Amino acid sequence: MKRVLSLIMVFAVVFGLAACGAKEAEQAQPFKAGVWSVIKEGEEAATYTFTASMTECSYESELSGVPFDYEIDGNTYIFHMGSADDESKAKVVFADENNATIIWESPAREETLKYKGAEIQTQAAERTTGAVNTSDFPLLVINSEPFTVTSKDGFESSGTTAYFCDTAEKYVFRGDDDDVQWSVYVLDEPFEDGVRYLTQAQTPALVGDGVLKIESGKYVYIVCNESAFTDDEPSDAKLEITYAEGLTGNYFDFVSQRASALVIEDGDEIDVEISWSSSADETAKWEMSCVADGDRLVYKDCEKTVLKNDGQGNESEITEYEDGEGWFTLKDGELLWDGAEEENCKACVFKMQ
Repeated sequence: MKRVLSLIMVFAVVFGLAACGAKEAEQAQPFKAGVWSVIKEGEEAATYTFTASMTECSYESELSGVPFDYEIDGNTYIFHMGSADDESKAKVVFADENNATIIWESPAREETLKYKGAEIQTQAAERTTGAVNTSDFPLLVINSEPFTVTSKDGFESSGTTAYFCDTAEKYVFRGDDDDVQWSVYVLDEPFEDGVRYLTQAQTPALVGDGVLKIESGKYVYIVCNESAFTDDEPSDAKLEITYAEGLTGNYFDFVSQRASALVIEDGDEIDVEISWSSSADETAKWEMSCVADGDRLVYKDCEKTVLKNDGQGNESEITEYEDGEGWFTLKDGELLWDGAEEENCKACVFKMQ
């Protein structure tokens, strides 16, 4: 009888300890200070750097970075990504002290994290030249090489991807989907009030396709109109960022003073997009792909569309033709549209801005 009671006591103690251990594992706990890798398909896709104070933390993916603080309320983790006003809530399940899963509430998704080490290193810090304190504002150096931003990048970082430019260059920004709008902001300092307020407080340097010369030391924010605040999930839209070479640039017609042109040289092909506002309610657009022929840029696929606004907020777009032929002439650094199909366009003299 005593042996039976002893066995009962042993089982009670063992199961009691197991139950206590399970309860403690379910309780919210801070992340161990250091770098945690985000694992996707067996590889590191991004990193979280957590501090013991739960403040001045950072998140970095291959294309973007954002500072954050976090707090724990019961079993809920509240992340303030980029701003104290931002509240991104999640649950965290720790398999052990080196492995965890973040289960985000909105948008609903999961991230698998693995502890990488206590030494704080950022991808951006390894690429910069000391011109910026990346521990305060971890960013990708924009001039490292041409790259592509996707709407998913912005979607996963509350609508914005951010960069730091350490060498002055002219960059080409070109989206691959006409239905998706991209805005580029160039600032002297990091935007401290949270990315969601960026579009309200700042004026974009570029909306849509275009060319920007970005000086060294500038902070570049790229905002897609598809974000975690407005969409359930992003599309496959991409924004390609390359260097401006040759004829690539923004041009202005000094004759009409109403027409502008975006010229993008891509290998043997030179794409030209011209916009001419005849009034506040009507704009004509021409798009063509040119091939150099001596001092001429010859095209055979010009598409002309006319956009109209009825003043009541209703817009219409009419395609006038799709196979227009003609040419531009290069002369003394100017682009003459002397081969235009319309007579009034033949007087245009475009100069790079």
